[in-house]
Amino acid sequence: QALFHALPSPALASPCVLSRFTMVPCQQRCRWKHWHSDSRIAASRCSLGAAVVALLTAPTRAAEWPGCQEKGQVFRHIGVYGLFTDLVAVGAKEGCWLSDCTKTDKFICPSPGECSVACSKIEGCEFWTYEPGIRKCFLRRSDAGRESDPAFVSGTRECRPTAQRSGMAQPALSSVLAPTPDVRIALPFAQAALWASQLPALQPCNEGVGAPGCDNPYAAMGVWRYAVNNLRLAVAGLPAEERARHSSTLKHIVQISGDIATFFQQPTGETFQIAVSNAGALFDALKGWLQAAPPVEVGLPGDAPAAPHLPTGHSAELPEGAPGAARINLADGRQMPMIGFGTWQLQGQQAYDATLAALSAGYRHIDTAQAYGNEKEVGLAIRDSGVPRGQIFLATKISDPAEFPMLEQRFQQQLAALGTDYLDLYMLHSPGDKASTEAAWRAMEALHVQGKVRSLGVSNFGPAELEQLLAFAKVRPVYLQNKLSVYCPGEQQVGSQSMLAYAQKQGLVVMGYSVINPWPLMLAPMEDPLVRSIAGRYGRSPAQVLHRWALQLGASVIPKSASPARIAENARLLDFRLSEPDVRLLSGLVTLSESTSQTNAPAWADDVFGLRTLQL
Repeated sequence: QALFHALPSPALASPCVLSRFTMVPCQQRCRWKHWHSDSRIAASRCSLGAAVVALLTAPTRAAEWPGCQEKGQVFRHIGVYGLFTDLVAVGAKEGCWLSDCTKTDKFICPSPGECSVACSKIEGCEFWTYEPGIRKCFLRRSDAGRESDPAFVSGTRECRPTAQRSGMAQPALSSVLAPTPDVRIALPFAQAALWASQLPALQPCNEGVGAPGCDNPYAAMGVWRYAVNNLRLAVAGLPAEERARHSSTLKHIVQISGDIATFFQQPTGETFQIAVSNAGALFDALKGWLQAAPPVEVGLPGDAPAAPHLPTGHSAELPEGAPGAARINLADGRQMPMIGFGTWQLQGQQAYDATLAALSAGYRHIDTAQAYGNEKEVGLAIRDSGVPRGQIFLATKISDPAEFPMLEQRFQQQLAALGTDYLDLYMLHSPGDKASTEAAWRAMEALHVQGKVRSLGVSNFGPAELEQLLAFAKVRPVYLQNKLSVYCPGEQQVGSQSMLAYAQKQGLVVMGYSVINPWPLMLAPMEDPLVRSIAGRYGRSPAQVLHRWALQLGASVIPKSASPARIAENARLLDFRLSEPDVRLLSGLVTLSESTSQTNAPAWADDVFGLRTLQL
């Protein structure tokens, strides 16, 4: 494929990269997939050339390994072959089994070399497996459970890097940001860049705007923003001499960064295709390097505030215990459990079983809605749970704006379905027009006065809709349920101000929904290598870490699942705590998905990755 239409390119005889090792004349093999009317991009051009090949084939840490290293292999834990012993002696501190490093077969360590050295020092260890993305070392008695997996490297007890065998120190991880940080955290930017560029949901849009399956070109370009920003950080972490040696490749990265910025300034089918074609070609060429590139160390001050919108500036303090233990004060004087159980997309028997399992697991906050079609099943589960109604915080919503004028009638039907005579929280599921919203709110205020609704709230409201509501409300809302994820922290589309800060100012408790769901965009936070690397250091699932992040920002959460095991997993959010630097890193992911090389967005977000000063 022709690459980089805007860069000077030699004649058609210039080389074209087809694989990691093969180059052929462009006139023989390079072809565009799409026809463009603009003559600048209709002509076949190939300017990537040997510069990228040099980067792809440049020696990496893997080259130091002896032949016994097996890339792309993992030795799974099979019965007795896991090695559960005291690993504190080899420096294990985190990422161990259930946070206990004295009875474990896994721990966090900086490199596969150190993983193999640990194996050589532990009696009974014969094999090891290392996952670079989360820097986790697994020790094994046997290579039973051998599987192919590109995310791992493995070896025997004696399989160590040449540098380790000769007593030489291994090269340090690449580093970026603070020159004298209190905390250094290694992040797999290269792997995150590759992951984003290969998302299955992205592929239909590679064929252009209007292609079958390309329903949201803006969301697709948001993914490319994320991929390219991670690529920029991965390359910025290279030593200066390597960057100088690969200056031509860096120019191509600058070029695709500019192509993406141009699309957001001039969103047309043509600018979309230019950006997608060039970015896709470069990422294809860099695939081998991105897979093998080491993590980049990010330096951060250890005590910098992670939640500037909260009164202390630091993460919220949470008690330990069951999910019902963490409670937050509403502005009307009532209390609400911060960890609720969401029932969206749960229907019939599944809704009943899941709600019953949640109550058995200790959840004391249940969230449903008119639109979910499961209020009856939720009510039956509450009845059959044996948990007194007074111990359950029950919330539901009126979802259809067409029914706002007849809200009281709909409310009575919802009460009957739920089998209760009052609600702890009732909310508008979304705003309607001004007249119907005001009529609905007046009816809700009347129900509040009658004692049938304890607290009032809204969902899917932005600052403009809230300002309009607050202008006429006699009873103010105390609760805002909005999309909250690392890429969309407070609204479905990132706005010009922080919804968490705005809600704090207005006295609204934020309930975050779809914390782990990619909707309405394409990036799936639980699959993100950056999220997974943080989760791995805590020995927790990505879902647990993401929900804990939201809680430490002072928000409440309503994780949803039909699986009893996942329901129980999501209940375990109060027995660990994320460090302030890790909360900042997770909060900063929105800058990677929203910024271009020419604009830093959102302006209110913590520039934890240094994009504003990144020279690339």
